[in-house]
Amino acid sequence: MTATAARPEATATGMRSATTSYYLLLAATTILLLVGLAVVLSSSSIVSIRVDNGNAYAGFVTQLIAFAVGLAALVVGARMPVKFWKRAAPAVLFGAMILLGVVLVTGYAVGGNKAWIRIAGFSLQPSEIAKLGLALYLGVVLSKFRKKLTNPRDIMVPGGIMAILVIGLVLAGKDMGTAMIMLVVVVVAFWVAGVPGRFFAMAAGLLGVGAVGLVFAAQSRVDRISQWATGSCTDTAECWQQTHGTWALASGGLWGLGPGMSREKWGWLPASDNDYIFAIIGEEFGLIGTLLILAAYAMILVAVTRIVHRSTDLFVQIAAAAIGAWIVVQACVNIAVVLELAPVTGVPLPLVSSGGSSLIMSMAAVGVLLSFARNEPGAPEALAARPSVVRRSLAVLSRGRRG
Repeated sequence: MTATAARPEATATGMRSATTSYYLLLAATTILLLVGLAVVLSSSSIVSIRVDNGNAYAGFVTQLIAFAVGLAALVVGARMPVKFWKRAAPAVLFGAMILLGVVLVTGYAVGGNKAWIRIAGFSLQPSEIAKLGLALYLGVVLSKFRKKLTNPRDIMVPGGIMAILVIGLVLAGKDMGTAMIMLVVVVVAFWVAGVPGRFFAMAAGLLGVGAVGLVFAAQSRVDRISQWATGSCTDTAECWQQTHGTWALASGGLWGLGPGMSREKWGWLPASDNDYIFAIIGEEFGLIGTLLILAAYAMILVAVTRIVHRSTDLFVQIAAAAIGAWIVVQACVNIAVVLELAPVTGVPLPLVSSGGSSLIMSMAAVGVLLSFARNEPGAPEALAARPSVVRRSLAVLSRGRRG
């Protein structure tokens, strides 16, 4: 009797464990999206009044449209089998590369970065699509050729060559911040694939030289880094954004000024709904709000780590690690910039900042992770059992009422 009674409990515990990654991703994404929508509504309203004929909700409506598209991508993506993502990987990457080429010919620049094109009246940033395409593509090719990743030739063909081409197209548009995030995606993918450590040491030297060259290729980058490194600012305009971002965080205190009560959004803090949205979160929701955001990204990190360790499919391990690195590292970079722990790089806060391309592709990436989580060992059975659990619960409640 004792052994028989223990089995259902053990089974239920195993089922919950199998779906932990799935529910961690759902919870974290929900937190980030809800907070993001609330703060975008608050922080974008003032700019919208100035540039959209007094319509305070214009920017938020655009974000809602992107959210709806992203939600569809997330839901559909989560339902797709792993085989679908393996087949779709080359198409996603090659399509993104074509669009990146279009950017260089007919695109337009924002903040000095030529990274956008207009399609049907909407702005599109193809580099966001390329992040997902690169993660999936590397998952396919590195899992296929894993046993050959012991010499430079097999490392470069086809994974390394393709990564260099994609990052090169992004750098051609002078978007160094996005290129850095893509480089992290590539490094993590090759690391999880099992490339020997000596090749990372060799690559680090070459990348270091290249990074120094790129920094000195633009005086604005040199100024930003020197200003950050020295902690001094001789031109008020150069440090205006970081100064007001710090003031926003400081004025929020523990609990914040309250939703919609930000002072810095009134034209004082540039990019308050995008690159510096974390500062507005701190101002309106205080330290508690910022810690909630950090906790949500930590949940994503835990979920991705579980997927990588529990999955038996090497493609899933590599692609999930690369996508997780994209989201978590980009979030860390964005937050570090706001906290003045890093020089300004111009990357948005994933799933939170305004910007249609970033939001849609971040949500699509979460959809891929959810698809992987749904296929963890034991997860399909646990998720399939949910309706029966609900029905049993309702049956117990109905019997209780009759009794």
